[in-house]
Amino acid sequence: MRGCLTDLSLTTGGYVDGLGEFNSLPAERLTRELTAVCAAPAWGAAVLAGRPYASRTDLLAAADAASAALTWDDVLQGLSAHPRIGERAQGDTAEAAWSRREQSTAAQTADDVTRAELVAANRAYEEKFGHVFLIFASGRSQAEILAAARERLSSDPAAEQRVVAGELGKIARLRLARLVPFHVSTHVLDTVTGAPATGVPVTLQPSGAPGVTDGDGRLRFDVAEAGDYRLEFDVAAHLGPDAFFPSATVTFRIADTDRNYHVPLLLSRFGYTTYRGS
Repeated sequence: MRGCLTDLSLTTGGYVDGLGEFNSLPAERLTRELTAVCAAPAWGAAVLAGRPYASRTDLLAAADAASAALTWDDVLQGLSAHPRIGERAQGDTAEAAWSRREQSTAAQTADDVTRAELVAANRAYEEKFGHVFLIFASGRSQAEILAAARERLSSDPAAEQRVVAGELGKIARLRLARLVPFHVSTHVLDTVTGAPATGVPVTLQPSGAPGVTDGDGRLRFDVAEAGDYRLEFDVAAHLGPDAFFPSATVTFRIADTDRNYHVPLLLSRFGYTTYRGS
């Protein structure tokens, strides 16, 4: 069973199951996926031309190089798929799903006053520069986005074009990393019964991605980036309310995103064991 960090319902699929599939997808299908990541055709063509990639590191480096090579006309094509910050992207396209996810944190932290001020800042920005305000919004509140918009209103057009190109490149990189995830898996075993622990709720933090172990006690999450993660196991759901440890949290650090990670959990009534598996 899989728990997926990419909360997307995309007409084109929404994720690619690893680098091997990315390298082997038909060019037409992959072009659609890459266009959803970045609407500038030159960017997708450059990434597509680099196949096959030996690692995710190589793939993301190629994406960065493709972003750096975009002309301003290319950047404007990329901007065409981005809604105004603070406005919910409509429709069931892949581009709209990406945008909704990226602005989800901002939407949750917004208040009416900040939303109104952001609308005004967007309008002023577009009147000055002639295109939408673009910012790497993942993890930012609307107050932070508003402050950045006001600061960038003082930029001259040439400097702002460089900033916009950089933001477009950061967005494309993160979307591509999420499109081609690596995996964190777990296998929960009951050492008292010698059987898999099925139906155990597990949450991967800090994203809050939920999952439940399958009939073999297994669960897999799709992950995009390096960092510190936690697997939170609801042990009581399997051992019952009298379990001495009703929950178990395993914290681990991922530095190498070119491999997958397996973190099993061995349960008993009065203890649990974990390790880095393979």
